[in-house]
Amino acid sequence: MGFKDGTNNLKAEDTAELNQFVWVGNETDQPWMKGGSYLVARRVRMLIESWDADHLADQETIFGRRKDTGAPLTGRSEFDVVDLSAQAPDGSLVIETDAHIRLAAPSSHGGQRILRRGYSYTDGTDPQTGQLDAGLFFIAFQKDPRAQFVPIQRMLGQHDLLNEYIKHVGSALFAVPPGLSEAGDWFGKSLFG
Repeated sequence: MGFKDGTNNLKAEDTAELNQFVWVGNETDQPWMKGGSYLVARRVRMLIESWDADHLADQETIFGRRKDTGAPLTGRSEFDVVDLSAQAPDGSLVIETDAHIRLAAPSSHGGQRILRRGYSYTDGTDPQTGQLDAGLFFIAFQKDPRAQFVPIQRMLGQHDLLNEYIKHVGSALFAVPPGLSEAGDWFGKSLFG
């Protein structure tokens, strides 16, 4: 779709945030998952032909970012802090209430965050419509999908302006046990051992 998305994502180098939001800790009722994570995978088809026919200003309003730089509409460069309270001279919000960047922001979900990654895919054309079969393969890691992914996705699903241009065509949830910790260890030992 031509936009930079996920700029405010968790950083793999930030171990404190990973411990807070990604790695399952002592709070779990499933001891075999301690040190593991939950993976949500989604295949999101993008309706590229409709999207490309829309005006640039509309696209930027939908994302809440500038297409050329990736900057939030309230900033100048990609990594500027998003100011969700910024107002235009007429008193309206600069970033719309149903813009993708606002609805996905941690401040819209009680500070909850996920470690997300997106990978573009193209599978030729849809034989029934003749339109491009392309989109995003979305994966996200978190310690508790019920408290993190589900409320975020519920808000996006109900209000996101981007929904006019996307269609979720596949979803899965995986429990990812912790990795190997010592010689002689084996994957899944905490569950099966």
